[in-house]
Amino acid sequence: MDEAKLIEAIGQELTFLLPSRGFKHRAYASLFRELEETLADMGLSSFGISDTSLEEVHGPNECCERYDATQANSVTSECSAGKGSRQVKGAWLILKQFHALLVKRFHHATRSRKDFVAQIVLPASFVLIALIFTTIVPPFGEYPSLTLSPWMYGPQVTFVRLPAIRQHFTERFLGRPGLGTRCMQGEPLGMPCGEEPSEWRRPDVDAVTANILQSPEWNRRNPSPSCLCSSSRKLTMMPTCPAGAGGLPPLQRLEATGDTMMDLTERNISDFLVKTYPSLIRTSLKSKYWVNEQRYGGLSVGGQLPILDVEPRQIGNVFIVTNVLWQGQRSRVALRELGPFLRYMESEFNIKVWYNNKGWHAMVAFMNVANNAILRAFLPTSAKPIEFGITAINHPLNLTKEQLSEVTVLTTSVNAVVAICVIFAMSFIPASFVLYLIQERANKAKHLQFVSGVSPFIYWLSNFFWDMVNYSVSAAMVVAIFVAFDKKCYTSPTNLPALVALLLLYGWSVTPMMYPMSYLFDVPSTAYVSLSCINLFIGINSSAVTFILELFENNRSLLMFNQWLKKGLLVFPHFCLGRGLIDMAMNQAVTDVYARFGEEHSNNPFRWDFVGRNVCFMAVEGFIYFALNLLIQYRFFLDHRPATDEDDDVACERRRIYEGGSKSDILHIQDLTKTYVGRKRAAVDGICVGVPAGECFGLLGINGAGKTTTFKMLTGDTDVSSGDATVAGYSILKEILDVHQNMGYCPQFDAIDELLTGREHLYLYARLRGVPEDEIPRVAEWGIQKLGLSEYAGRCAGTYSGGNKRKLSTAIAMIGCPALVLLDEPTTGMDPHSRRFLWNAILSVIRDGRAVVLTSHSMEECEALCTRLAIMVNGTFKCLGTIQHLKYKFGDGYVLTMKLKAAKAGAAPDLEPVEAFMESSFPACVRREKHYNTLQYHIASSSLARIFQLVVSNKERLGIQDYSVSQTTLDQVFVNFAKQQTAEDDTVTLQRRGAGRRKDVKIAPVKRKT
Repeated sequence: MDEAKLIEAIGQELTFLLPSRGFKHRAYASLFRELEETLADMGLSSFGISDTSLEEVHGPNECCERYDATQANSVTSECSAGKGSRQVKGAWLILKQFHALLVKRFHHATRSRKDFVAQIVLPASFVLIALIFTTIVPPFGEYPSLTLSPWMYGPQVTFVRLPAIRQHFTERFLGRPGLGTRCMQGEPLGMPCGEEPSEWRRPDVDAVTANILQSPEWNRRNPSPSCLCSSSRKLTMMPTCPAGAGGLPPLQRLEATGDTMMDLTERNISDFLVKTYPSLIRTSLKSKYWVNEQRYGGLSVGGQLPILDVEPRQIGNVFIVTNVLWQGQRSRVALRELGPFLRYMESEFNIKVWYNNKGWHAMVAFMNVANNAILRAFLPTSAKPIEFGITAINHPLNLTKEQLSEVTVLTTSVNAVVAICVIFAMSFIPASFVLYLIQERANKAKHLQFVSGVSPFIYWLSNFFWDMVNYSVSAAMVVAIFVAFDKKCYTSPTNLPALVALLLLYGWSVTPMMYPMSYLFDVPSTAYVSLSCINLFIGINSSAVTFILELFENNRSLLMFNQWLKKGLLVFPHFCLGRGLIDMAMNQAVTDVYARFGEEHSNNPFRWDFVGRNVCFMAVEGFIYFALNLLIQYRFFLDHRPATDEDDDVACERRRIYEGGSKSDILHIQDLTKTYVGRKRAAVDGICVGVPAGECFGLLGINGAGKTTTFKMLTGDTDVSSGDATVAGYSILKEILDVHQNMGYCPQFDAIDELLTGREHLYLYARLRGVPEDEIPRVAEWGIQKLGLSEYAGRCAGTYSGGNKRKLSTAIAMIGCPALVLLDEPTTGMDPHSRRFLWNAILSVIRDGRAVVLTSHSMEECEALCTRLAIMVNGTFKCLGTIQHLKYKFGDGYVLTMKLKAAKAGAAPDLEPVEAFMESSFPACVRREKHYNTLQYHIASSSLARIFQLVVSNKERLGIQDYSVSQTTLDQVFVNFAKQQTAEDDTVTLQRRGAGRRKDVKIAPVKRKT
């Protein structure tokens, strides 16, 4: 057949395109008869046919581009464009990978608001709020000094008696600034002061009172009517005073201070005070519980005792008697000083202070008023009295031992609450660090980075470095807040270094402690809440319990238990931080107690029994927890446990692997087995296969057959129970880092960071692959153009459609041109155009001489890309070979489709002759479809040449307009094997077909006899 055209030659399979027009129809029968008779002589194992699909008809240009084998040899390899001119290796590659991971974290952090809130805003806010509330709590034991003045008790009704002979003193006393220091320049007491005092005036008196007081019975010693006090017959709370008691109202004026000043000169002060007290109390009564007495003191200058009526002769007689009784030097001295004493005791040189003892500070306040008057009276004439004064201040007494103990406990308790708030704030930061790690593990981005050549140590070290940088920012903000509030227990020159050390080492130790928790969660939000609660529970409870137990000073057993408890809790960084802050607060409280006595007391906070052991334990725990995380990552604690009848092609491939015939293969799998803990049946059971360069090997199987588990073992995502596999000569068990350098991987679900752009993804993986920095833009642009992402390269990957995400994942797998590319369902969710575009990209990889392993649920995709494939059932290969070989070996005959034409225009075609012809020519055939002018039959077993010969010879007689013959599709072969997939406890019973059953419900594959 001269019109036949070779369109593809891959491996052991040739594909020809046969003409559909302009040829003799009997030529097909002759061709197939010749092939059947000389199959072995030509070195062929099988052959088959298929008709052109509707999708190929829809896109012929793309098909021709994909299948034109004549162009394959002329296509220039694009591999050099997808990788650098050289690969960075050794220490430079490690630094490059470290840098790439940090750039990735930077791009993610700058676009993630949640991380900013959780790591920066929340901790600082909690500490700020806690310290704001501490400012509301008054300082324990630190009472303010009390300024003593008459106005402590409100507006005053005071009095004064001034001598007529001391004019200078009187002027200074009554002049500006008046009583005390309230109206001095600058108003030192902070109380308002008026301009000038009012004029002296006497209040009006009713006529009855005036007549009573004009009675001659009143004298100096009894100047006014007396008051009646309580008696045995009548009890009264206050004296009952008649009208006129106390005498006429004295002169008075309103001072600049707002007080009422009374002039009691030449008055009996005692008589006036006692007899006017009841009326004063009644006018100042505010309520039944509070009385502002208003009159708390006054001054009297000079004068004589009003109750004495002594004649000079009587004083002389007393001196004579005293001189007789006191014979001696001391008596003579006393008598000599008696005169001056009497002169200053009862004369114009005397100032007497009157005070109401119901005002606790009244005596001192009015004594200070008197002292101010004396001071201003003795000032030089050039001095301004308004600028001079004496302020009396009462300082609190020193606290007792019991008070000091109470103050220390209360102060420490408040600071302990602050420490707990710090623990509360800092618990959110390490929990937030795990969010990104869980996200990367859940969407397989972490594993994809491992596959791209990153070692677990570099991955975790870069994340730890980035997290510590973020934590340092948060810790610096917390320290700045403490400094701003001037908390001496944490920010004094000796305590500030300890605070910084505690905060930094807490992050150093608790961050790697949280890393293993990332393996326990798949949902980041759940992990954040759970880990935050765990941190809070450990930190708050451990610190609070040990602090409370220390308050039981008299219980020795509890104190001993507390000592052991504190030693045991040092394994938790939360306790080290919280307890360290509490100890610093207690130490500051003790230091403040010593300061009250004027002594300097300071402890080095880095002492071992102080904060030193906390700091040391956290420093060591950082290394221990980081090493523990690495051991978990390397599956150090997992038990690698070692782990019938099979198809002859599978057995042949197994023998080839055993005999070493696959040493030149890029991928070499030998007895690879995986048995999960708690499962009886192996997920992957001893598969063997080799994939050479330039081959696309397909893995088919329903969900649960073992395809993804195989990929996980090849990429190091899960451990191998038994067996081994090599990639480019490197074992996945012993040389996994070298395996990753020669492998590209597109996982089943898109392992991308939604906050990074497509171009940033390719930059990241190019760095991880060791592409030189100056060539990364070119390599990344190659990946963008190769997969058709030019329009979307600058957008965040989270905005991509499903198809574009798959393109990006495939571009990541191809970047750097690795020797082996693993593609796990790469075209899921793509439209036909995008799928064809991706197929072209994959075919170019195969033409470049690299190996591709592909899993897919699309049989059409496997037929378009795969040179060989295997169908997995229950973890084993049930068949293996080229697509045509599997169709020929496990196929179920052929499908004949015929379109009939009517004998007359407008009439319906007669289908009965065709049906009779098929039943007579092919007795075992089964009619699958019957439409208006179309019949489709399934022919179980027959010669392909005989089918064409019979159809062509009867075409005109039966009115067949056109027809097509195709071999059993790969879908049917797959379905036949997929029916054998069972659950772990299920068993399969294979039964032969009963009479009359349709051929397309076959249970087990039947080998075709050759």
